[in-house]
Amino acid sequence: MHAFLRLLPVLLASAGALAQTQAPAPVQDLPKDLHGRWSAKAAGSPAVTQPFDLENIQRKDDNTFAARLTWTGADAKCTIRYQPITGRVTASGLAFEARTPCNQPLSAELARGAGAWVGTATTQATPPVVVDLTAK
Repeated sequence: MHAFLRLLPVLLASAGALAQTQAPAPVQDLPKDLHGRWSAKAAGSPAVTQPFDLENIQRKDDNTFAARLTWTGADAKCTIRYQPITGRVTASGLAFEARTPCNQPLSAELARGAGAWVGTATTQATPPVVVDLTAK
């Protein structure tokens, strides 16, 4: 009985450690640059496709990254040009937010896929616009 009581704290600690779920580790290696396109297709309208770039991506120690964003908007006056941003390194890739010169918030997530980075971006327009992202 004494042996069991001595082992009880170890057994409880082990059970607690097994019960805890851990978030997946963030992506370890990031590209220096990502160059891609966003595309959107509204019902009854032709598809819109424009380029975007994340350049000089630099990973920070706190699972964030710094980069310069260029995001060509459907309206040229709303294009983001070389804007410094800070984003998050996630378990599957990258996430970031920015604001266009037309004062529209943009939120994007990219995940490393087979041969390319893919994801979505959402603008806070009324109604919100969700676009598909592909980058290499």
